[in-house]
Amino acid sequence: MKRVLPMILIPIFLVTMFIVPQALVGTSENLTLQDLAAPAQVSRDARIAVYDEDNVTVPTESAAENLTNHISALVTLLENAGHEVTELTTADILNHELSVADYDIFVMVNNVPRENIGTLVKDYWLGGGALLSFNSAMSYLWYQEIIYPGVTGDPRYIAWDYRPFDTQNVTVRHSTMKDYHINDTVIENAGNWAIAAKSIFSGSDIVDDYIFMLANLTEPNFVSAFSVENSYRGGRIVQLPGDGQSFTTSIRSIIFDSVDWLVPRPKGRILFDLAHSPRNPIDSWDKDNGYSLYWVAANGFTHLRNYLVNHTYVVDKLYPTTGDAYTSAVLAKYEMLIVAWPDLNFTDTEITTLTNWVTNGGTLLVLGDRTGLGGNGYIWLNELLADYDISLGTTDVMTYVTATPVTHYTTEGTTSLEVGYRNYLSVIGDGFDIWEISGNPVVAGQEYGQGRVILSGDMNIFDNTQLMNNDNERFLLNVANWFTAGSDADLLLFTDYTPLTDDFGYHAPVTLAANELGLSYYLTMTRTAFLDILDAQSWDLVVVDIPNSGPNTALLDALYSYVDSGRKLLMCNYDVDFYPTHPLWSKIGIEYSSDITTADRFFVWDEMHEIFNEPFDYGLTYFNATLSFGDDGDLLTVTGGSVALAGYAVNETADNALIVLNSAGTVLYNGFLFDMMAGDIDDSTYEDRFELWTNELAFMVTTGGGTTLPFDLLTLAIIGGVALVLIIIIVLVVRRRSSTPAPKPKKKSTKKK
Repeated sequence: MKRVLPMILIPIFLVTMFIVPQALVGTSENLTLQDLAAPAQVSRDARIAVYDEDNVTVPTESAAENLTNHISALVTLLENAGHEVTELTTADILNHELSVADYDIFVMVNNVPRENIGTLVKDYWLGGGALLSFNSAMSYLWYQEIIYPGVTGDPRYIAWDYRPFDTQNVTVRHSTMKDYHINDTVIENAGNWAIAAKSIFSGSDIVDDYIFMLANLTEPNFVSAFSVENSYRGGRIVQLPGDGQSFTTSIRSIIFDSVDWLVPRPKGRILFDLAHSPRNPIDSWDKDNGYSLYWVAANGFTHLRNYLVNHTYVVDKLYPTTGDAYTSAVLAKYEMLIVAWPDLNFTDTEITTLTNWVTNGGTLLVLGDRTGLGGNGYIWLNELLADYDISLGTTDVMTYVTATPVTHYTTEGTTSLEVGYRNYLSVIGDGFDIWEISGNPVVAGQEYGQGRVILSGDMNIFDNTQLMNNDNERFLLNVANWFTAGSDADLLLFTDYTPLTDDFGYHAPVTLAANELGLSYYLTMTRTAFLDILDAQSWDLVVVDIPNSGPNTALLDALYSYVDSGRKLLMCNYDVDFYPTHPLWSKIGIEYSSDITTADRFFVWDEMHEIFNEPFDYGLTYFNATLSFGDDGDLLTVTGGSVALAGYAVNETADNALIVLNSAGTVLYNGFLFDMMAGDIDDSTYEDRFELWTNELAFMVTTGGGTTLPFDLLTLAIIGGVALVLIIIIVLVVRRRSSTPAPKPKKKSTKKK
């Protein structure tokens, strides 16, 4: 039986090598893209709030007519599509249940918000929430100055009206109606539907924000459907015809695509505290609604909110409640909290809850001020900050000066900060100065547990007046970036591409792709800042997109050390030829072949590879450039087992590679500046460069940078251990059999029986 036992164990161990314990599956290497995020071409389960109000009398502000509350058909339609739908009444909204943290889209079906919630719905939209409005709900968009800022009252008969129709002409190719092309027709139920006059927007500074989708066949100036991507405030908007009683097949398709397009893709979620009566609120109606004792337009935080939302953040207001405003459930929805000089104190429970939230990764921006401001705000803020090493002093300085930066991640790209009436800070222990005036700290910070805190001695550095001066806006974005990335971000993203003025990389295609995938990342735009933070934190993936500045020796050296450690790199660069012998290239597995100066097209060599199929199924074998940077990239020779995925020739050809994956699968290198591909050659309604960036990011994140394995790392370790035991047993069996001497033959007995 002893010899039989190893023979029984061998098949048992062989079987266990192919059995994966269910409890051990589930690391990031096994996640599908749907697990990771919900890109635009993957069905997105939106959180939708539908306005439910039986009172359909027309509010005094509105010139609408025939309001209804037919929401059941739309609710069923959206739920059947997999969306999470909640019906919110006027009372629910008065109870502050409508927030961007809880709902992606607010829907008004041929109805308008009642008078007492008009500004609350507007707060939601201004904070980055999306609006889907049908028919007469357009009236609300006008009189709340959502469609056209500065237009007061309801401009019916001038800017909008009703027209009877059922057939409309498609006037644009857009993501809100991907099934339709220009000059197709869309059939709606016959009715008297709200229309807007395109001519109203002609020549305005907001005309480029509007996409006119469906026009009247006989009066093309009148549009019944349009979408809005505001360039300076608020979330997205889609206006459609219909009263909600039923939807034609054509309109259903547009509803589904519109919902997907509307869903916010924020870099981070921010909460502004109104619950403790800030001396300076965000909007004028915050005082009107009793959330603040004061309102001075020059000192409000309207521009702070709008600027953050315009740079892909979402901002909710924390309204007063009957109990503690800071609860674990509320704070868990956000990465960042802003607290400005309060005229209401904090409870002990609130302070404890907030401190625990920061300890576990939350981030806190406190806007203090001079002691002579009046009230007890500086005392209460210091009580809030009691556990930290930064606090307000007792100074009362009343001058306007320029502060100088101390080296910190939040001062990237800045040289000066306008500071007004202020209080200098006490900074001890783990606290550190960020901005100083003649050696006196006026802005300081601290990393506390897993969280981060910043305190300003002047709350007005971010108000409607000072925010637009010096580098105050850039500093605000840097704070939000550092805060929302947190200490646990795994992705470092370096891009110097700025398609919009003063955008600081927030709308670069690679950045939007990271938002599309729901990734947590730290964004940097300068080589110096990138090199500083590269070594300050452990990153799983580094993305380098530098079509403007190109690399230098310090950058290449740092990337070499990073890649040499086995971590993942996604890079887009045009300048291998300037440093052709740098060891980074051989580490990746590429060599410089020749330069590209007037590239207009490159070709897919491996059509089945994920970067061309997931989540965007590109479907073509080539990409076209619509822009040029002068030096558009380098042709590459593949070495060291790397694989060329695309190149400059139609078919794979030596010395013509452009997209290369290294042999370990940890580096994906692009030698062609595909930020130039601003067109939509595959007719997906998305820019080609956005699609490719999204696919490349998804590939690098979901595959672990190499071949996708069917088992997670722990399971592989167990399998490896089992295999090792099996090998040892086999070796021992073989050695035992080979080393045991053969039994001697028995001697024949000479005895007679």
